[in-house]
Amino acid sequence: MRIRWFPFLCVFLVTAGFALFTVVSEVQAVPAFTEKEMLALRKVSGVQCKQIGDTTLVLELKGDSLSAPELQSSTPSSMVFRISGARVPSLFWKKDLDYPLAKMLTLSQDKGAIVMTVDVMQDMKIREIRGTAPANQYVIMLVTADQAARLAGQEQLTVRPVPKVDTGDPFTKTIPITLDLRDVELRDVFRMFGKYIGMNVISDPSVPNVLVTMSLNQVPLNQAFSYIMKMYDVTYAIMGKTIIVGTADSISKVVGKQGTRSYHIAYADLKQLGGIIQGLTGVTKVIADDRLKTLYVTGRIDQLDEIDSLLQRLDHPGRQVMLQARIVEINDTAKKDFETMLDAVYNHWWLSYSKSGINIGSSYISDKDSYVKDEKRPGTIITDMKNVASGTLKMLDAGIVALINDNKGKVIADPSVITLDGQKATIKLTENYPYVSQRDQAGNPTWSEKEVGPKLEFQPTIGRDGIVTVKLKISTGEIIGTYVGANKEEFPQTTNREVDTMVRVRDGEPFVVGGLFKDQKTKEVSKVPVLSDIPLLGQFFTAKTSKNVKSELAMIVVPYILHTPDVTVEKTVIK
Repeated sequence: MRIRWFPFLCVFLVTAGFALFTVVSEVQAVPAFTEKEMLALRKVSGVQCKQIGDTTLVLELKGDSLSAPELQSSTPSSMVFRISGARVPSLFWKKDLDYPLAKMLTLSQDKGAIVMTVDVMQDMKIREIRGTAPANQYVIMLVTADQAARLAGQEQLTVRPVPKVDTGDPFTKTIPITLDLRDVELRDVFRMFGKYIGMNVISDPSVPNVLVTMSLNQVPLNQAFSYIMKMYDVTYAIMGKTIIVGTADSISKVVGKQGTRSYHIAYADLKQLGGIIQGLTGVTKVIADDRLKTLYVTGRIDQLDEIDSLLQRLDHPGRQVMLQARIVEINDTAKKDFETMLDAVYNHWWLSYSKSGINIGSSYISDKDSYVKDEKRPGTIITDMKNVASGTLKMLDAGIVALINDNKGKVIADPSVITLDGQKATIKLTENYPYVSQRDQAGNPTWSEKEVGPKLEFQPTIGRDGIVTVKLKISTGEIIGTYVGANKEEFPQTTNREVDTMVRVRDGEPFVVGGLFKDQKTKEVSKVPVLSDIPLLGQFFTAKTSKNVKSELAMIVVPYILHTPDVTVEKTVIK
């Protein structure tokens, strides 16, 4: 009996072993790339997904000279992009998104490319992809299908009908011609061309009144005509058997290819915008209506189309910068503890900017990240993509909280403010201390105020590759006592510490302004009631102590670049 079943058992074991080997091979399969080939690929250092409003998703991709993301597929449940020649250090990464429009963002390695998948809750369309390949940063704006349809409707224009023009253009012919002219008027030259092709020629008054000298021998007609057009900045139109020659503006009036459009300006300076448009497009009729913030432009259809594209860039909401600051005061006893925490920031800067360091940049995905296994996808590993700068800031926050709990320091202020790129912002967390500054002859007081407390002024300028130049001024002050003036009036005695600097940092990268020390001397007098007031003997019942308190004021500042979504410029065709 055992011998009869033995062959079947052997076959079963061999088959099961082969199947198990196949499964294990598939699970442990990795891209068919060597380690050297993988390292040669461009590294993706960061990816973020944000929802703005109820119709827009913004994907921000950072790396080193990355190729442009290409849309591979789009369904109501997912959008898949492919970034060729790039790698993600962990081979696979995912992040759950708690957004009404998106629920998950995934990066996976597909040989020599990264596949980025966004699991969406409804049908989404690409609104815009910012960044020209190869770029260190791309911003992908996705909008809902309904919003995309509304935006497309705003962009539709009603084109004014124009006279029908004969499509047969004789000046595209390559028949050879020979001309030998000396000091011949330009209008007569066009008449000669008309005779060559057997058509009527009308010279518009805008044709320059100049003399032409030229010698052409067996030159193709289209080349000869092109030389004249470019040399004297004129063009032509063909209507039936007649050629009309003149400047572009004059010809557009004749053939009806001129119109007027109005543009509602939302962000740009209306008066400056008119001059910029005239200088870049050559239109001459631009009227600005300050009351309605509307620009009226008359020109050729091709000029108006160019203005449509130009205004989309000029009348842009721009970017904003959010600055978060922590102003802390540390006792002298905790100086070493605080310096140890700041070493993390200083070391990050040394690695990022020092010639002797390694320029690691602003990294979200690091080859040194701790990876964990993905239980749903055996054989893959996941990294949480921690931002180096964010991790440093969290460590500083934890250290500051520990010092505060040990009564070794205090947070004077924790302000944050948002402003436009290039605009100044101010935060004041101050108090006004009233005091009598003087009295008149009748004894009536004149009151003044002393303003004390932290103040923060900053002006950010966004540069290339997420670099922010911050012009920063931080000051703080407090009342440490009073002194009596000549008229026995009490005046507040204050202390003030101030920093005025300019620094360049990356988006989300913290920097520290410190070294503002304060050495405060205080005197305390302790008395025994009644006994301390006895003449001579009272000093034996009075105790005097002096304290010398040293502290350091430090400001931890972090700038964040905020991208503002934009829609199509509002425009109307008037005629």
